[in-house]
Amino acid sequence: MNLFFLKNLNSKRNPETVTSIGFGLILILSLNGCAHLLNKSKDQEKAQIYIQLAADEFAQKEYGKATDSIHQALKFNPDFPSAYNHLGIIYMETKRFTKSEEAFKKALQLQAEFPEVQNNLGVLYNKQDRYKDSVVYFEKALANESYATPENALTNMGYSYFKIGDNAKAKIYHQKALDITPQFCLANKNMGDVYAREKSFDRAADFFKKAAITCPLYQESQYKLGLALMKKGEKSLAKNELEKLVTRHKEGPYVERSQEVLKYLN
Repeated sequence: MNLFFLKNLNSKRNPETVTSIGFGLILILSLNGCAHLLNKSKDQEKAQIYIQLAADEFAQKEYGKATDSIHQALKFNPDFPSAYNHLGIIYMETKRFTKSEEAFKKALQLQAEFPEVQNNLGVLYNKQDRYKDSVVYFEKALANESYATPENALTNMGYSYFKIGDNAKAKIYHQKALDITPQFCLANKNMGDVYAREKSFDRAADFFKKAAITCPLYQESQYKLGLALMKKGEKSLAKNELEKLVTRHKEGPYVERSQEVLKYLN
């Protein structure tokens, strides 16, 4: 199962732009247009420019440069919550979890009502197998009526309960996410994982198929669709899905796994 975290660089109300899908995480940047800078002081303006630069560098996986840019932003605006949020994400991506936690908590110290940061801190705890701690922060994010993307925290909380072993709650929270965004690939894939654990392979296949159709580049969903079909006895359909994955992607961990399963099916 995967995790979703929201990277809000500037404001909770900014438009969101998907920048990458991979490594089990979907990264979203919230960016301001330059017009907003006119109403800010010169120092705030400079800090904002460095945040924008850090966003570009992070997207290119230039984590050292992105970190330097955030520190430059903080020189001009030391009390910039979004800068600490971004710093926490960089540290999380580079597995410096203690520093990541410190950065997220600093952001919340500066702005207590910041649901995106609460969601991100929950994701950090999930990555550390601290699932009960993560639920606390997802609940805080969801309690904020201004939270623009509650489906993110709902999906992450569903994942937490899946890892805790509570399938019933895992299904409840993933379904709530899907009620908001029916085509949410990650929530559909995760729901498939819950049903697969319960050996309800018909239902699992339905959810994996939705995820695979919505996000055709998402190898894991198509691979798990093939497995679910195989386990429900539809070997021909399973073979077809796995062959499509191998043909479309050529390489990757799920390509190799699919090739191994195809040896069994042939």
